[in-house]
Amino acid sequence: TRRPEMAEETAAHIDEPFSRAAMAMHLPVDIVSDDELKRALRHLRQAVMARLIARELSGRSTLAEAMTTVSDLAEIAVEAALRQISQPDPRYGLPIGEDSGTVQQLIVVGMGKLGGWELNVSSDIDLIFVYPEDGETDGPTKTDNHNWFTRAGRRLIQLIADPTDEGFVFRVDMRLRPFGDSGPLVTSFAALENYLL
Repeated sequence: TRRPEMAEETAAHIDEPFSRAAMAMHLPVDIVSDDELKRALRHLRQAVMARLIARELSGRSTLAEAMTTVSDLAEIAVEAALRQISQPDPRYGLPIGEDSGTVQQLIVVGMGKLGGWELNVSSDIDLIFVYPEDGETDGPTKTDNHNWFTRAGRRLIQLIADPTDEGFVFRVDMRLRPFGDSGPLVTSFAALENYLL
């Protein structure tokens, strides 16, 4: 009712699975704000789920297609959120590794059903956040890399999981990280190695 164009699009493409390439093309390239990305990701989820469910109810899809489509959607959403949160912060700049002197990137690891490529339409996504090196940011206000990545991780979760008037993309579960709920949200490679040993 709110988006009649989606019904038309779903009907027009009901014979085609929603491919990963089509999902990527569905997202605007000129997104600036977090709110714009939230809206775009939620519209993408609605379009993907509408077609997937229509295909399933009409006998056009298989379980394998459903798991692949939902897993692709999760990866596309995480990748888009990761690009958004990896932009330089006007206040803090970017995190720099103390050993390499290079910009550090947040690495998002999919666990559980996402890691096994077995998501279904009601799955949440289990994630772990890691980064290569400790150090500090290069902006006008300095902060340590752990703090920068913690803020970035929280922001990534909000982009995907926050309920808005358009819904949410996926619920995000971080309990599989080292030490579970009592552990830090993000972990450096060195801290992860110590945990695993």
